[in-house]
Amino acid sequence: MSTLSIFVDESGDFGDSADGYYVLAFVVHEQHHPLDPHLQTLDRQLREIGLEGHAVHSGAAIRGEAEYRYMAWEQRKGAFTRMHAFVRRAPILYYSLTLKRRDHPQRFSLEGAIARGIGTFLQDRTEYFRAFDEVVVYYDNGQAEITRILNTVMNAYFLQVEFRRMQPADYRLFQAADLACTLELLRAKDEDGVLTRSDLFFFESARKLRKDYVKPFDSKRLA
Repeated sequence: MSTLSIFVDESGDFGDSADGYYVLAFVVHEQHHPLDPHLQTLDRQLREIGLEGHAVHSGAAIRGEAEYRYMAWEQRKGAFTRMHAFVRRAPILYYSLTLKRRDHPQRFSLEGAIARGIGTFLQDRTEYFRAFDEVVVYYDNGQAEITRILNTVMNAYFLQVEFRRMQPADYRLFQAADLACTLELLRAKDEDGVLTRSDLFFFESARKLRKDYVKPFDSKRLA
């Protein structure tokens, strides 16, 4: 039986606001393509910089927050670049939806836009998705609105879909979805000229961000 795994992560919230962005990212993995060699390489590379067993949180690494608060820039950057390299090597693809909150300042407008975006994403790739016998969606149930939208929209498109709640630290592919969210948010901020001081410090310049991280990631976009 052929199985497709979809890992979902988001950046943003559903509060009424006209500021910032909302990003939703899907990382897809056809389970007949082995991941173990790539996972082992990532684990080894993290161990080499003193981060054995570390769950990479890309946004926090950039901002120096949470577990990265007292970590040197070189180690934070090392975690980020190794996760970026893992995604580029591994047999996975991603899709993202980026919305500007000024276009959807109210909660219900944002929910509707996300539902339409996911629906269009699935409809445009119907032949691809329905080639699988089973679709398994992994989400940490971080936002009730996303849980509800995923259940509603995906059950309308797939005959066989299973939802699994998981902990981000337990799945590298969820951490890959987190990276996809982070990079797409950075892309939007760069295009609008609103990269923060933390962003520019971490990547050294907007040009390096685009050249070394954002553009290479485009090769992993699900067509």
